[in-house]
Amino acid sequence: MDDLSHLQKSVLEKYTHLAKSLHSLDNTIKQLNANKHEESPEQVLQQLREIEVKIALAGTLFKGSVYSLVLQKNGLQK
Repeated sequence: MDDLSHLQKSVLEKYTHLAKSLHSLDNTIKQLNANKHEESPEQVLQQLREIEVKIALAGTLFKGSVYSLVLQKNGLQK
């Protein structure tokens, strides 16, 4: 991994973080599905709202990272 540029390493780190977040989300959804008979619909909705906020945050961070990388690349080419 030493032959990668700083930008490439940064992108890979962002993808790693995103993958970990998606795995965490998958585990949470599996947990919700397994406990669907133990919790009230209101509790499930609350948990889904929390997941929705986390997904939105991850998406925003990812878009910001991509935008930043595009700006950096365009700045380097000028």
